[in-house]
Amino acid sequence: MRQYPVGSELHGYIINDVLPVPEFSLTAVDLTHVKSGAKHLHIDRRDKNNVFSVIFKTNPPDATGVPHILEHTTLCGSYKYPVHDPFFKMLNRSLSNFMNAMTGHDYTFYPFSTTNMKDYENLRDVYLSSVLEPLLKEEDFFQEGWRLENEDPQDAASALTFKGVVYNEMKGQVSNASYYYYIKFQEAVYPSLNNSGGDPTKITDLDYQDLVDFHRSNYHPSNARVYTYGDIPLPDQLKYLDRQFSTYGKRAAKNDIRQPLALTEDRSVELDGPVDPMAPLEQQRKTSLTWFCGAPTDVYETFCMRILGTLLMDGHASPFYQQLVESGYGTDFSVNAGFDSTTALSSFTVGLQGLSKENSDGLRAKVVAILQSVKQELVDTNGAVFDKRVQAILHLMELSKKDQKADFGMGLLYGIAPTWANDMHPFENLKFDKNVKKFKAEYARGGLFERLIDQYLIGKPTFTFSMKPSGKFKSDTIAEEKLRLAFKVAELNEEDKKVIYDRGLALLAKQNEVEDVSVLPTLTMKDIPTYGDYPAITTAGDVSQRITDTNGLTYFRGLKAIPHVPAELYEFLPLFTDCLTNLGTNTKSMSDLESDMQLYTGGLSASVSVRPDPYSISEPTLQFSVSGSALNGNVAKIFEIWSELLVDTNFRNVEKLTTLIKMMGSNNISSIAEAGHSYARNLAASELTPVKKIQDKLSGISQIQFIQKLNQWVDNGELETQVIPALERLQQLLVGSANMKFHLIHEQASSASNEKLLRDFVSKLPSDVAEGQMNELAKFAADFKAQQQLGVKTFVNLPFQVNYAAMCLPGVPYVHDDGSSLQVLSNMLTSKHLHKEIREKGGAYGAGASYGGADGVFGFYTYRDPNPYRSIDLFQASGAYAVQATEWDAAALQEAKLSIFQGIDAPTSVRNDGAIEFRDGITPEMRQERRERLLACLLDDVRGAAQKYLIDGGEKNVVIVGSKTDVVDDSWKVIDMAVKEG
Repeated sequence: MRQYPVGSELHGYIINDVLPVPEFSLTAVDLTHVKSGAKHLHIDRRDKNNVFSVIFKTNPPDATGVPHILEHTTLCGSYKYPVHDPFFKMLNRSLSNFMNAMTGHDYTFYPFSTTNMKDYENLRDVYLSSVLEPLLKEEDFFQEGWRLENEDPQDAASALTFKGVVYNEMKGQVSNASYYYYIKFQEAVYPSLNNSGGDPTKITDLDYQDLVDFHRSNYHPSNARVYTYGDIPLPDQLKYLDRQFSTYGKRAAKNDIRQPLALTEDRSVELDGPVDPMAPLEQQRKTSLTWFCGAPTDVYETFCMRILGTLLMDGHASPFYQQLVESGYGTDFSVNAGFDSTTALSSFTVGLQGLSKENSDGLRAKVVAILQSVKQELVDTNGAVFDKRVQAILHLMELSKKDQKADFGMGLLYGIAPTWANDMHPFENLKFDKNVKKFKAEYARGGLFERLIDQYLIGKPTFTFSMKPSGKFKSDTIAEEKLRLAFKVAELNEEDKKVIYDRGLALLAKQNEVEDVSVLPTLTMKDIPTYGDYPAITTAGDVSQRITDTNGLTYFRGLKAIPHVPAELYEFLPLFTDCLTNLGTNTKSMSDLESDMQLYTGGLSASVSVRPDPYSISEPTLQFSVSGSALNGNVAKIFEIWSELLVDTNFRNVEKLTTLIKMMGSNNISSIAEAGHSYARNLAASELTPVKKIQDKLSGISQIQFIQKLNQWVDNGELETQVIPALERLQQLLVGSANMKFHLIHEQASSASNEKLLRDFVSKLPSDVAEGQMNELAKFAADFKAQQQLGVKTFVNLPFQVNYAAMCLPGVPYVHDDGSSLQVLSNMLTSKHLHKEIREKGGAYGAGASYGGADGVFGFYTYRDPNPYRSIDLFQASGAYAVQATEWDAAALQEAKLSIFQGIDAPTSVRNDGAIEFRDGITPEMRQERRERLLACLLDDVRGAAQKYLIDGGEKNVVIVGSKTDVVDDSWKVIDMAVKEG
């Protein structure tokens, strides 16, 4: 590690302190810029994936979302780079593996990571120029924030409506029931800390001048914290930053740390919330109890409270899980449950969803009784009741230090940013071993958890926050927006309306401009290596191995092809794999098994996936996999526990099975609200290939409908007739050594012993016979082809304020020559067409085209879209646009390739070495051939692909997820997942 003398000055910075952190192989350096007062944390680590971020303290003055809208508009051009939206344009001029900008509770930060030095310098310059010297044009405020505009900006007679990217983004956010509960909880418990993202009902109160003033007040080097990580020498960083910051002078830093409400006595708030259309109305209340637990600046106390929170709430052995969730009192913990140290005061929250009114009213008394019981048990056993679980938590902490993650630097930033923004020294979050040693010592003396429970919980004031479902919530929300719009419009005279119309035309004209982006820095094709980096894998029989430095860990995967599983059981497969790590066995409780997993391994998981053949998108492979990791000395435990789980899981544990099914169903509507574009795209693709049809059954809308059916069987007492026999049948079909193959990632010194342990494991599995079993998967694929439907339009009806649209069509197998052209085409349509038309003009939060190189599906999507029908029209016309687009030139082609290779060449974690070949059957030779086709792809190839697949390729399937309107006629198939309101 390099030397950093404390107290010395280096390129305009004073080195305040240095902290070696040997457990993470890093040295942290704390610095201050002399002229501006900007704070700087440098993490010196031998890691080529370098990270940069600038962080500003940004207390929101109200709920208009000004920090969030400013985050968007700073990235719409700067004085140095006067190009519209340089952030999105740099996405295609870079090889970064991460680029973003994010608004937290009371801070905003702008991070990126890349392994290319030139790229790092380019992005750093664009980012700093954007935040310190943005153009902040009024037209960008109107586009990104909110505006009144004619529905058709070219028709002055069309109705006025609200538009804006952030406005629609936040309408989508509040359609997510989990987010809505969380943000209303935060507003209630932290009234001084306004909604930084913006409340849609308040966003339309924000003026352009408010935005400019907020930037002037907050985006200054004196209010900045800069984070740098990786192997780029610190002096190079400081020279550059000193030049950027020295002209700004020094101001008083923003250090106003907002405090929560004063909790001197019990307080409670109850609000109305949305109805979940997929759950019984009488069991939709959410209630939580919150205690404040000191300031996060007391790092050791925070560390101890986090462990206590884990012991109380996480896992099958935790008392709150057992007595609140497993007992059926509620269906799952609420989104705000757990220990939180990201604000000025830490808090501990116990909350439930899926409550009846009676259970909601009784939650406080029940929680207090559980705490008192836990404390008494701690006293009676002298703390021994938690011993094994405490050791398991410490083991997982130790193991996490050794697990080499590709995004380690970014993960460190996420952990440091919230408290650093509130003036906690960032070194405190890095003193891992110090806190562990202190904790072990106090825990050994006894009484630690009793002290914490007495000091912060039992007998202390609580804040109770409840939300009850209202059948009028959706209609009230719509009525509120209509009334707010009417008030805005009523204030306008004819001259005002003319100004709005002219402004809309001007914005449209700007959006249609073809810009000269040459002012922006860029990498070139020379920066993309001709040959990819493929980990060396050796395969002998059914075992493949990756021998490498794993920092003392072993990673294991087992994979079994399951073509013999009948199609009627496909939808049961996700439940089956969850059961393996949630029900327990006939001889051991899940609590004991979980403790063993955490005490000896880095976790075990099971899953089912469906993959296409690299040579044919119509030939699916259905696979069951198990995996695990452990320190080299504990590898035997991976196989020992898996032997028990696979052979002896007790599928007749009705209580555990009921809990699992209820939890699976508790967050489905929030899941769709958060990832509606993915659900829409998967459903649109489900009639294209048997692979995508099965995928929809495993993880799409069809799976969510099946989870609803599972919950009905639970409520009707039909588990033992409808569910358990299917699970036991799957156990017979899936558990066995036939068709199994294995992948080990480990160090040379461990390979021989690990191979022996693997052979012992296989010998204990049932020897199912693969020969003679019917190939149900081939039958499914044949039946699919006979029944395939193209040109289908499907509307998934859910009570959302915005929509998600998708359109899909079939492409080609992985090894096909046209795959590379389709991949480039999807990228160019996104960056050169759909982003402008649907996000900038249409106000959707996101839009684009994608191509799955492995699954061979070309898809279009929108995210939080106020006008999905217009978007679908644009999808349909995209082929014609691509064939004729005169602005598509060599530079645009290069940008598309740079963007694609960001993902291809992104650093990967050791645990994933060899996964593509093992799981997908895609060899390094196939990957290299595809790489070379991508590098050699010409514009004529891209246009040819557009003509062949988008224009001449036949019917496409369309899906909209959202709230059904009168526009949905009989030509649409409607999947109605919404309840009637009344």
